[in-house]
Amino acid sequence: MPPRQALNSYTEWDPLNEVVVGTLAGGVFPTWQESMAHVVPETARSVFQERGGLPFPAEHLKAAEAELEALADTLTAEGVRVVRPEPMEHQRPFRTPAWESTGGLYAGMPRDLLMVIGDILVEAPMSWRCRYHEVDAFRSLIKSYFRRGARWLPAPRPQLADELYRTPGGDLANGDRWAVTEFEPVFDAADFLRFGTDVVAQRSHVTNQFGIDWVRRSIGEEFTVSVIETNDPHAMHIDATLAPLAPGKLLVHPERYVHSELFDGWDILPAPSPTLPDDWPMYFCSPWVSMNVLSLDPETVVVERQEKPLIEALTDWGFRCVPVDFRHVYSFGGSFHCVTLDTVREGGARKYLA
Repeated sequence: MPPRQALNSYTEWDPLNEVVVGTLAGGVFPTWQESMAHVVPETARSVFQERGGLPFPAEHLKAAEAELEALADTLTAEGVRVVRPEPMEHQRPFRTPAWESTGGLYAGMPRDLLMVIGDILVEAPMSWRCRYHEVDAFRSLIKSYFRRGARWLPAPRPQLADELYRTPGGDLANGDRWAVTEFEPVFDAADFLRFGTDVVAQRSHVTNQFGIDWVRRSIGEEFTVSVIETNDPHAMHIDATLAPLAPGKLLVHPERYVHSELFDGWDILPAPSPTLPDDWPMYFCSPWVSMNVLSLDPETVVVERQEKPLIEALTDWGFRCVPVDFRHVYSFGGSFHCVTLDTVREGGARKYLA
């Protein structure tokens, strides 16, 4: 008999049975590269340049890890099986013949580097050099899923040579919008969302058309991959612009979202403004990570506890909100959707988009 199917996840909202939750333990500041200038807050650039490869502030990291543990406990209490990555040394420098990095980053955001499409586990070729070995923390899990019947689809290993990157300024000002060229296929898995047999992607400063074309051709004719436009000059990861919560219900960023005919007939809810204080440390992203929620089923959503306007809006929209404190995790570049990888959801392949 063939091995039992280990992965099954076609949407962002079907009832969740199993999920990977990342860990920030041992995380270090990323080694600076110029392509980061297009996406990280200006206040963080000097920090990355000065502290690349050095540990994150211990107390803030400890508080964020406690929030991740609380999320894992909450999901378990909701009946979801939680699995975690292995510990990994992120402070160790590494190099290739073309470049070197003073360290890695963390294993906190599995959504960035892995994507489950049906029973396929896609391994992303990320363009930040410091993340080159990040998937190693998840390697034992990946092999376990494969041995139990899942398909394992690692993208071509990128060279990340200088030819991949546009320098800030001149080239972008002349109409080249993105920090990455078409030198080789690169993408972050978080630039893709799953709608049954439809996969929706965006171009960004970490995802090029070459990468999207590779995904389209590799996952097979069962799936349609569509690229949508967004109004985000700092685009990096689509899940703080769109959050599909149930069939026909789409939470969107009120300024970044550009309507696509794919969502004709869908109920669109602009997310309320985030409530994060202006002086909260944010190394990687904007406070709009508040809308980076996680659906447990078509009626249940995990939301940051202090985002009261969002909780009220989602409750009025018919959802049960599960509040979890997560602001310390915000600082490290993500929220509930980013720090998880939904490996098993009920449901199968069907079409939801126009």
